[in-house]
Amino acid sequence: MNKLILIFMINLFHLNVLAKDHENNNNVYLNDEDYYKSGVDFYDNGEFKKSFIVFFNLSEKGNPDAIYNISNMYDEGIGTVQNFSKSLEYTWLCALNGNKKCLKKIKSIKEKLDEDEYIKISKIIPETLESNFVNKNDKLAPFKLGYWYEKISPEIDLEKSYLWYSVSVSAGVYKAMKIRDRVANLIDKKKIIEIQQQAKEIYTKDTYFNVQKGE
Repeated sequence: MNKLILIFMINLFHLNVLAKDHENNNNVYLNDEDYYKSGVDFYDNGEFKKSFIVFFNLSEKGNPDAIYNISNMYDEGIGTVQNFSKSLEYTWLCALNGNKKCLKKIKSIKEKLDEDEYIKISKIIPETLESNFVNKNDKLAPFKLGYWYEKISPEIDLEKSYLWYSVSVSAGVYKAMKIRDRVANLIDKKKIIEIQQQAKEIYTKDTYFNVQKGE
């Protein structure tokens, strides 16, 4: 096993031990809200490594505040090794959660990276969101993908934006409807039918996949 992975797993074990026996040693695991508060307490007490692990775990579950904290901790090298690439990744994910501070921060992090690395990290974002949609049944992920390709991606792609906004509406995020239609007006009409078919295939496949998981 990779040494870094082993160290990380050991840290996770210690954090699980710390999370147990909360509230008068009742042998109960912390819920996400209390777990997040424990991360804040660790941070305030200068136990940054433990704080980082808590926020990282919660960021993997999509907690927006934890994602914001992780983006800053990677940027500043607090509780972990400074890593501008990872900071950019989490800052983008944070911005897609609607955090305006992260949206403004993207430019400053970009200036710390060369262009090739910047583009490389940008490829991770749609992969992460698509995985969240398929594997975690995250119904907001298609909306975020639509917004990513419309407004944030270094490589703006309105056809992909329309595709994912369409999937988003089908998944029940109806606030995406007006945005989808606005983007559609900016696309070559010859492409619309083709993109609609792609959206149908994605939505149908995801619906089938999640029905199968529920069996």
